[in-house]
Amino acid sequence: MNEEKNEFAEEETTEELIAEYDRKRRNRADDVIATQAVVCILAALLFFAAGRIYPEITGEVFAKLRGLVTDSREVMPNPIDLLIGYIAEL
Repeated sequence: MNEEKNEFAEEETTEELIAEYDRKRRNRADDVIATQAVVCILAALLFFAAGRIYPEITGEVFAKLRGLVTDSREVMPNPIDLLIGYIAEL
């Protein structure tokens, strides 16, 4: 049992653990981009397949989605803009 602990301690030094942590932290943005790409591809395939099976319903959903995307109103106001407006009033 002691030999296993010593072997583990010898294999992974502090520097190696820090290097592994940094490598995982740096690759996090790539994971987000890849996940977004997969979600977009799946959504496109879903719309394509649903359009073939239920064209009326898919058309309505797509129209609603297009309306949300092209709407210029913000769902939630930007807090920085609110703060700037408040300071400007003073």
